[in-house]
Amino acid sequence: MSRQFTHSSQRRASLVSTSVGRHGLFVPQDLIKPEDFTAVVSDQDLEEDEPLIDSQVQQYSATSDIAEEAELLQANHFPIRRYSSVPSVSVPPAQDPEAINESWDKALRDGKITTTPLFELKKMFMSSVPLVITFLLQNSLGVASIFAVGHISPEALAGITLGTMSCNISAIAVIAGLASSLDTFLPQAYGARKYKVVGLIFQRCTALIFTLMFVVCVAWWIWAEEILIKALPNAESARLAATYLKVITFGLPGYILFETGKRFLQAQGVFEASTYVLFVCAPFNALLNYIFVWVFKMGYIGAPIAVSINYTLMAVGLFGYTIWTKNVANPMKCWNGLALRKAFSNWGELVKLSIPNLIMIMSEFLSFEILTLLSSYLGTVPLAAQSVIATMASLTYQVPYGVSIAASTRVANFLGAQLPREAKIAAKMVFVFTAAIALINSSFLLLDSRQIAGWFSNDADVIEVVTQVMPLVAFIQIFDAMNATSAGCLRGQGLQRIGGYVNLCSYYLIGLPLGFVLSFYFPKGHPMGLFGLWTGCGVALAIIGVIQTYCALAADYNKLAADALKRSETD
Repeated sequence: MSRQFTHSSQRRASLVSTSVGRHGLFVPQDLIKPEDFTAVVSDQDLEEDEPLIDSQVQQYSATSDIAEEAELLQANHFPIRRYSSVPSVSVPPAQDPEAINESWDKALRDGKITTTPLFELKKMFMSSVPLVITFLLQNSLGVASIFAVGHISPEALAGITLGTMSCNISAIAVIAGLASSLDTFLPQAYGARKYKVVGLIFQRCTALIFTLMFVVCVAWWIWAEEILIKALPNAESARLAATYLKVITFGLPGYILFETGKRFLQAQGVFEASTYVLFVCAPFNALLNYIFVWVFKMGYIGAPIAVSINYTLMAVGLFGYTIWTKNVANPMKCWNGLALRKAFSNWGELVKLSIPNLIMIMSEFLSFEILTLLSSYLGTVPLAAQSVIATMASLTYQVPYGVSIAASTRVANFLGAQLPREAKIAAKMVFVFTAAIALINSSFLLLDSRQIAGWFSNDADVIEVVTQVMPLVAFIQIFDAMNATSAGCLRGQGLQRIGGYVNLCSYYLIGLPLGFVLSFYFPKGHPMGLFGLWTGCGVALAIIGVIQTYCALAADYNKLAADALKRSETD
């Protein structure tokens, strides 16, 4: 068997959210064994499909898979050439897939493939930069609204925070949970060369989400304000949050189509589409927020209007890419026209298999949304301060999160290529890189805390609370960075279940209960308030970071390489 790198840099579909929280480190497929895609399609659906694969797509996939191998061969000064056939005169050896494959196999047999800490550090940096930029763009969608609204009043800042929290819990998490089932079904259908089934499952899942969200949106318009006023301590902030929910209903169809459409393309190996769309829509979203809130003087309501328009534009952009792209993968081959009758049928298995995904995504969302909910009971000023702090913590988190994706790929590729020593070197360099990131993030939040608070609000009380809590959040950055990058290593090692369970237990059994007690009850007579909430969060992150880092570095890499080989043979 040829032991080669596997193209896994996009092994997960990222979430796009207006949340002031952040993405989860683990996806449902990390903890749940995938089911066969035929559970959500009928025999008739399978019979109608075309089993042939396009030769251009094969060539495109092969070219993507061998880039890492060619780079390592060149770094080890190993000659790239064909050994079993006549060299291609039209393609340079370094770009010839057959030459790279044969050279890679020979280099492995001869023990010529190795790496160095410095090379891995450089590689980690270069691989992380585009990912970090992409995640920062994603995160800016929610930050722009908070920036635009924050200077209106503490109530407005609190209102948009509660609005996004309510939207995340009742809609965004549901959409993400159901859409994430496509991460399992669509690649399996595509890998089985059932291209029309890919399009059918995409339509079926989209129709299901649209139906559920129609019910949610109707509930928002009828009952949101009444429920939020009863559930939240500040009536004005609750009314503003309800207004946010009502306006955002007009953008949810676009958000749904973007999330499902993104996975429709990713299943076919087309990963760049959503990034291109974000590069245009993220800056435009910030511009719209500023224009609507301050130039057109629409005030608070301008922010959700801007977000709704942007969601729609994101869907339109993705649709345009799918239709007119020159990508040789030709994503339209998986589209067989709109089939409404089939799209609104056979939902049973899809719903059943999506429930574990939904539970996992909800747990990831809730861990940080609960902090926002609890802070609302501390008062309007602490809630507004929480919005600023959580937004900045989320922004700084994007850097180690991007590194975690690059780390997952690098470690997995080395283990798949049966190079355990190199995998361990790569993992160690991940944590060296992490230390630098944590130092930069901590310094940024610590040295500029008052100025940062002023970016979001001109209220003196809000700025004072942010300034008091930010040093703690700056210290937490050390463990947050460890948490993110160690999770990436665990995913690459195939040990993601460890990280998934450690995260859930640390947040819900330790961090949130401790934060609640410190915030409202300890010390007696003068509880710690918002500082206490973040103390509990910090304890949870410290536990997660230490345990995951130990597991990632202390693992038996020889056994991990053997396990990776077994998985590839099974596949």
